[in-house]
Amino acid sequence: MNTAKARKRRGTVTKKILHCTGTFVLLNMPVPKSVDLYHSVEYITRIFNTMKDVKVTYFDMEGTAEAIRWLLAYGGQEFEDVRVGFADWPALKPKTPHGVMPLLEFDGKVYGQSFAICRYLGKKFGLGGKTLEEDLVIDQNTDFYADVRLKGIQSFWEPDASIKAVKQEALVKTVYPELLPKLDKIIRENNGHMALGRLTWADFVFAGFYEYFKQQSLIPDIDEKYPSFKKLRETVSSLPAIKKYLESKTK
Repeated sequence: MNTAKARKRRGTVTKKILHCTGTFVLLNMPVPKSVDLYHSVEYITRIFNTMKDVKVTYFDMEGTAEAIRWLLAYGGQEFEDVRVGFADWPALKPKTPHGVMPLLEFDGKVYGQSFAICRYLGKKFGLGGKTLEEDLVIDQNTDFYADVRLKGIQSFWEPDASIKAVKQEALVKTVYPELLPKLDKIIRENNGHMALGRLTWADFVFAGFYEYFKQQSLIPDIDEKYPSFKKLRETVSSLPAIKKYLESKTK
């Protein structure tokens, strides 16, 4: 199928869906199950909700920026991937909104805070909840994952070797045995996802940071102990758009 025909057919289908659902809404009638309003809107959003002059700025690593890169790739949004050297960060830091990275820039404005950015992109590209309550579930599970990550980060970057050893021992013996089974349960009970039993932006947050989290956790057999973690990473990374993005990084 050539591009012109594909674009025309896609537009025709979209127009029909909008006309059909709009009629039911105007008549204050329930939309039949045969008309999938949510996924119709999701489809339209991913096609037309583009941004201009998009940049993602972070250190030369995956870290908390990888979920943002993956979400943009999933949404079909082109972006400039700006990598900042550690030596260059002190000069850039005062110019950022909150003194931290990653940063997302588009339409001439700069935004910070990785979760806020991921939440925004998730909703923009149809990966949010259908209701406020579903958004609440996504947020609570993502925030719990953030709590787990923070425990590891605090230990990983501790400058004092003796204090670091004590913190890491506590993590492996006490903290992770309590928290990781809960995280594993969340994923298993949600059909291999972070929330709602389906793909949401929370999955991108988990998967994008997972390899880095594995390094910080100091649990060499974490994939074997909690196979749901590795499987979720693979689920997201094998999405066609993400797979294409990852392949482009290796070229």
